[in-house]
This record gives sequence, structure tokens and C-alpha cells, in this order.
Amino acid sequence: MIGSMMSASQSYDAVHLLLRALFESKGNLSGPTLKKALENLPRAYHGVVTTYDRPFSDKEHDAISANMLWLGTWRNGERQFSYRDEAKLASMIRRKQ
Repeated sequence: MIGSMMSASQSYDAVHLLLRALFESKGNLSGPTLKKALENLPRAYHGVVTTYDRPFSDKEHDAISANMLWLGTWRNGERQFSYRDEAKLASMIRRKQ
């Protein structure tokens, strides 16, 4: 049973972004090095929530914005949106604004 689809999706993407930063840091796991690596990821990551192209900067530390969120529930083995307009937009990649 999935308790929170959006939380699961965001967590999955966060782990992948952090893993990419770990590879970029080339073994240096210090805070400043990882921060710099997260802020300067060289390639876009095509995640579950969105395609992340430079998700972080030295001034912006939120990888998502409000336009990327939707409300829904998991019923009978499938997701159901709370609002019809959200369902129409589900297949579109929502990028950070």
C-alpha cells in the first residue's frame, strides 16, 4: 500500500539526485563538496516527478515548485486524481518555475 504517492516519488528522485552528486564529488563527501556538486549537476535527470535540469543553485534549494504538485489517491490499484484538470495534465512534464 502506498501511503503518499507524491512523497514516494519525490524521495525516489531525491535519492537519484544525491547519487549523481556523490559521483560528481569523486569521493569527497564533505558538506561543501556535496553542496557544490548538487548545485552543478552536469546533466538533466529524467525523474518520476519531473525532468530536473539544474534543480538547485547557490540561492535556490527547492528542486520542485508548486506547479508540479497534484492531489490524488490510490484506489483499486490505480491512482485517481482529486481534480479532473490534473488528470488531463498528468502526462505533461511539469518543470520548475
